[in-house]
Amino acid sequence: MDTYKQKFTRLQNEIFALLCVRTGTVLNQREIAKLLHVSPTAVAKALPVIEKDGLLKVRKDKKMNLAKVELNRENPRAIAFKRVENLRNLYETGLVEFIEERFPGCAVMLFGSYSKGEDTQKSDIDIAVIGSKTKAVDLTKYETLLERKIYLHFYENLNINKNLKTNIINGIPLSGMVEL
Repeated sequence: MDTYKQKFTRLQNEIFALLCVRTGTVLNQREIAKLLHVSPTAVAKALPVIEKDGLLKVRKDKKMNLAKVELNRENPRAIAFKRVENLRNLYETGLVEFIEERFPGCAVMLFGSYSKGEDTQKSDIDIAVIGSKTKAVDLTKYETLLERKIYLHFYENLNINKNLKTNIINGIPLSGMVEL
C-alpha cells in the first residue's frame, strides 16, 4: 500500500468523522445522508468498505430497508482512528490555538475519555492548563463546533492528587511541556 494514498474516499472519511462525533448513537443511512448533504444511495455504497475494515457496525433494519450504522467501539483500530479524529477536530476548530493565545507559556494537556478515543456523544472534553491560575474563558463557540461540553482545569503546578496527575501526564500534550 502506498502510504501517501487515501484508503477511503472523501465520503467514507466524512461518514467515519460523523460517527466519531456521534459515538454511542445509532444512525440510519438516511440520517447520515441528510447530515452530510449527500444521497442515501451514496451512503449505502460507501458503507461496505468501512464496515469491511471493521471500523463500523452496520445492521439491516428488518422493518424498513435501511441500514443502522454505528462506530465499532470494540475494534482497537477504530478507537485509535477516533483518537486521531478527536485531535484533528481540536486543531481544525481552532480551539488549541485559542487556548495557546489565552494562556501563553502554559502547558496544555488533553486528558480523559476524549484523549483516549473512548468518549461518547454525552462525554465532555477535559483540558488541563498547567502554570496558570483559574481564568474565565468563553468556550461556547468550540462546544458548539465539537458537540461536547469543554472543561478547562487550571493547575499552577502539578502538586495534585497522584491519580489525577497520572491521568493528565498520560494525556496528549497540545501545547508546551510538563516538567515532572
